[in-house]
Amino acid sequence: MFAVAGIATDNRAVVELSGLVIGAVATINSIVAGTISGASMNPARSLGPAIVSNCYEKLWLYMLGPIAGATAGIWFYNAMRFTIKPSDEVTKFLPFLRRLAQNKV
Repeated sequence: MFAVAGIATDNRAVVELSGLVIGAVATINSIVAGTISGASMNPARSLGPAIVSNCYEKLWLYMLGPIAGATAGIWFYNAMRFTIKPSDEVTKFLPFLRRLAQNKV
């Protein structure tokens, strides 16, 4: 969520690459966590199979984990991004590709 928040909310980010970044985060998460937990990033996706198989053991981890992780990622991102500069000074930068298209690089 940290990387997704950075690419989706920062005006200085190269928004043209946001799909690539978000896809890379999901892929890396699946590769790393897939062997450990099945890479369940969506609590609803964990709840369905648990109901069908009538197996609720440790389900709370799959329900609380992604929500807590996303909340922590957003909180850390906002804590790192905090600035005392006025918002117009922070947002005056255009993404690199837009500046390049306007020949301002």
